[in-house]
Amino acid sequence: MADYRKKLQTTFRLVLEYDGSRYQGWQRQSDLQHAAGVRTISDTINRQLHRAGIKVLHLVGSGRTDAGVHALGQVACLQLAQPITTYELRMALERHLPYDIALARIAPVDSDFNPRREAISRSYLYQIALRKGAFAKSYTWWPKGDIDMRLLQGAWASFEGNHSMSAFADLEKNENPHCQIYHCQSEVCENVLLLRATARFFLRKQVRRMVGATIHCSVGNADILQIRKDLLRPSPDATLFWAERAAPASGLFLEYVQYPGDDRPCELRPILRILK
Repeated sequence: MADYRKKLQTTFRLVLEYDGSRYQGWQRQSDLQHAAGVRTISDTINRQLHRAGIKVLHLVGSGRTDAGVHALGQVACLQLAQPITTYELRMALERHLPYDIALARIAPVDSDFNPRREAISRSYLYQIALRKGAFAKSYTWWPKGDIDMRLLQGAWASFEGNHSMSAFADLEKNENPHCQIYHCQSEVCENVLLLRATARFFLRKQVRRMVGATIHCSVGNADILQIRKDLLRPSPDATLFWAERAAPASGLFLEYVQYPGDDRPCELRPILRILK
């Protein structure tokens, strides 16, 4: 066993996978949600560690996934009141976490590690089903239309660059709407269409609205020129228009969070297969 696994620590870097279907996102985002006692990923982890006799001081994620959104690589910083070994914490998490939250990796980290501020990019993956699949509904969106791949690639690529995303996000009061999107990639794997967007950060519901806009353009229900116009000159009408066409949460995954020294995301791969 490596020495660090035997050493007592209070602060750890976690990489988590979860199925977001049963949860209202990574964390509660309002006093109303607190009052209603909604179930979130971070609350569930806190509660299960408490059951294991481990007191949590802080649990901070790299980003706030919305209700119903999944994660393949959510990075979190966990700070405990009392020191514990990495091995003991791993065993506690694996024993007590529910079936739809899993610990992928764990390592001790400096107490000042901030997974939100120190990330240099985040990649989200969206899965589109190209036919109905018996096992796919919870992890894909089946738009039920004929997708023109040329139109899709043009629409998706329109989001690359530094834009005001006012028409494609839910903004908080006085929030800066500008977001620089480094890459918008697409790939077809059998009967699953994969869309990946990579940026330093994303705004609330931004990726789902980008995907919805792209799919509506690809099936002929919207125009690429409208996307480009609304990126240049957003309006309240445009915000409402694209909000009504947002892709469902079921197909969206926080895929990868990159930090200094990390590799870039790997090639696009589906989470599940839909055979031809």
